[in-house]
Amino acid sequence: MLTAMLLLLLAAILAFAVRAGLARRRAEKALKESRQRFERAFTHAPIGMALVAPDGSCLDANLALCELVGYDRDELLLRDFQSITHPDDLEADLHHVRMLLAGEVPAYQLEKRYLRKSGETVWILLSASLVRDLLHGSPLYFVAQIQDITDRKEAERHIRHLNLTLEERVVLRTEQLAERERQLETLVGKLLAAQEEERRRVAYEVHDGPTQLLIATHQLLQAFAEDHPPGATVAPGALDRPLQLAQRAVKEARHIIENLRPTALDDFGLAAALRFLVEELRDEGWDATYDEGDLGDQRLAPELETALYRVAQEAINNVRKHAATNRAALSLSRVANRASEAGQPNGKTPRVRLEVRDWGRGFDAADDPRRGPGAAGPGTRVGLSGMRERLALLDGTLLVESKPGKGTSLIAELPLPPEAPTDDEAMRKVHTS
Repeated sequence: MLTAMLLLLLAAILAFAVRAGLARRRAEKALKESRQRFERAFTHAPIGMALVAPDGSCLDANLALCELVGYDRDELLLRDFQSITHPDDLEADLHHVRMLLAGEVPAYQLEKRYLRKSGETVWILLSASLVRDLLHGSPLYFVAQIQDITDRKEAERHIRHLNLTLEERVVLRTEQLAERERQLETLVGKLLAAQEEERRRVAYEVHDGPTQLLIATHQLLQAFAEDHPPGATVAPGALDRPLQLAQRAVKEARHIIENLRPTALDDFGLAAALRFLVEELRDEGWDATYDEGDLGDQRLAPELETALYRVAQEAINNVRKHAATNRAALSLSRVANRASEAGQPNGKTPRVRLEVRDWGRGFDAADDPRRGPGAAGPGTRVGLSGMRERLALLDGTLLVESKPGKGTSLIAELPLPPEAPTDDEAMRKVHTS
């Protein structure tokens, strides 16, 4: 009986030993396979990987990491990671290492820079974890995964630069728009004041001119009626004086109307209206000339004619008020911008140019090139601003040149719309196409 029990016990011990041996061999095989998988993953990983001792020395490094930092494996094993970390990023990295060694965090990620063997800087994303001894928990080595993020950081830097540039442009544009709004508000206020001044001037002209003449005519006719009851004999020439006054009133009314809106501009065009303006100056004793170049009596778009005539009218008014001269010249011509100025790939864009020149006192425009004829006088800068705004609405420009004692030249240019092709030109285009 005892012998049977001993045999059973020995059989059980033998079976346990066999199972334990098999389990150990399976565990060893699994561990070996796991190590092989880790080594293959470590060696062939597309990102850098390293095993790092707690003091920072490199225990092992894969090919991707060697290519990233420019060292071969043997060179890298002789270095520590403190030596290839950018000095500005080292303290942050060591702080995370201390936290990891103290058990405060299980792992960490950090963006930092490595110094390549060539001296170049490369941005990396470091993911680090700590492997400890299973029995005592002491740190064995770090497992570091290093991913090259240089392109991403460069893209982020570029985006930050673009955002900064965009913000600067937005700020600049906002300031420009605010300044533009302030200028427009100022201009509107000055234009309203100028409008009131113009209304006052017209009222004075009507009051002192046609109105006074008509009152005098009325008084003469009233006296005539009192002296000549119905059926009375009228002496020859008795109505000559009232008739003269009435004619003068009509003439002055026409002059005021011409100043407000010249009928010649609507009926005959800009060239004719400018000729009439020069003729009026000559009637006043001016030495005035007019040259219409190759435009002749060609009609322009109504908005172009009105804008250029108002510029000429305002310029002549400034000469009258401030230039201290009665010599002036007007010219109207067609010009073409250079392709670089006009933005035309094929050459030139036609423009119409109006120039008003005087030989008066002039002024020094060096400090403010936007000032115009008679800028030193009150109110004239309002006229210049109005001219600029009027021309700008039609994509035009205004150039003012002046020197003390040398007179002033004002040049206004407006783009001409493309001319419609003639029937012959249209047929030629059809045949050539």
